[in-house]
Amino acid sequence: MKKIVSIVLVLMMAFACAAMAEGTSLSLTTGLPTDKAQEIMVVQMDNEPKARPQMGISSADIVYEAELYNGGYTRYTAIFNDVIPELVEAVRSARIVNADIYSEYMGAFVHFGARVDPDSNLYDYFNSNGFTAELDGNNHNPIKTYPGATSLFYRDSSRAAPNNVVGKLQKLHDMVDWSTLTCRSPLKFNEYPTIPAGEPVNSFQIQYREGSYVPSYQWDAAQGKYLRFYNGNPYKDGATGQQVTCDNIIVQHVRYEWFGGKSEAPHVFLYEGNTCDYFIGGMHFTGTWARDSITNNTVYYDDAGNEVRFNPGHTFIQLLKTEKSIDILG
Repeated sequence: MKKIVSIVLVLMMAFACAAMAEGTSLSLTTGLPTDKAQEIMVVQMDNEPKARPQMGISSADIVYEAELYNGGYTRYTAIFNDVIPELVEAVRSARIVNADIYSEYMGAFVHFGARVDPDSNLYDYFNSNGFTAELDGNNHNPIKTYPGATSLFYRDSSRAAPNNVVGKLQKLHDMVDWSTLTCRSPLKFNEYPTIPAGEPVNSFQIQYREGSYVPSYQWDAAQGKYLRFYNGNPYKDGATGQQVTCDNIIVQHVRYEWFGGKSEAPHVFLYEGNTCDYFIGGMHFTGTWARDSITNNTVYYDDAGNEVRFNPGHTFIQLLKTEKSIDILG
């Protein structure tokens, strides 16, 4: 197995070096060579059973999964940069935690409505932090930078509401005045794929909600990638039908409370630091994360205090309540 992994890494390294020789830059969100401008689209996506399989999600460079309803019901925040698909489905409403994730990238924020209760109003939070690049399918923000964005969302007649909102992501991207934005990313990447020190782990799962919200991953040595599963089945892109893969997984342990005790209003503590589990190159190791304010990015560390560098490619970040754990399967 080690021999197969080594061959894959050598080939990937040769490809990366050849591409860089052509004078391209490195992507903020994958660490891969790119000749495109760094114009990051942050999209809030549904993950209810009727919203699966999500369309366009395999094109996302980074995907966060976080519990948005108490009891283990999750949604995704997908980060698109290297590839902007024409369409994404299903776009859904946002919470304050999603704005905190958005602030790691500072591109354009795409969503369909938001929570508006006084103690957890997404629009107030977004505006008070000076964010302007909001593309809202419901257009409820009193400060409307892009009011025309509503025309670039529609409902898919083959699915039932509310799990059927399609966003015309490429056209939404083209609407943005990118000269007003400076994108960034919390992730740092290795120059080429690397097998870190740690313990070998071939598969693991996270039970946000038993039986219905259970992401799992399996290391595929031949591809040098992780295969993603959901509830025990291959996790596929709704547009291509292909199983989603990634190169890095971060399980970022976070403290949860609930605004006003309401089960649909998560207060996720993303500015205090906590522990992390990392899965890179078929290896598992632990560490910590730290972020002190919305103006600074999260920094990921190993247990020795060194900043973690991730392998070039796609990354899933699982935000997980501190009271929940990972199940190592093999």
